[in-house]
Amino acid sequence: MFIYTKHAIEKIDTLGIEKRDVENAIRKGMKWKESNSEKWHAQMAGIEVVFMKQERNIFIITAYFAGRSK
Repeated sequence: MFIYTKHAIEKIDTLGIEKRDVENAIRKGMKWKESNSEKWHAQMAGIEVVFMKQERNIFIITAYFAGRSK
């Protein structure tokens, strides 16, 4: 289950990013884990997503266009 933080919802709404694109980046995109952190990144089709996994849930922290400032 995908759970969006308030920040993530505000960010994707502001940037015009669709939830399906965020979720597809996590499902199908290139993924990597931050060192010394539980945060993961996924990137696909110009969108980068920061998220955390907890059991069956994926908490979306933020999303932005790859290569731009967060």
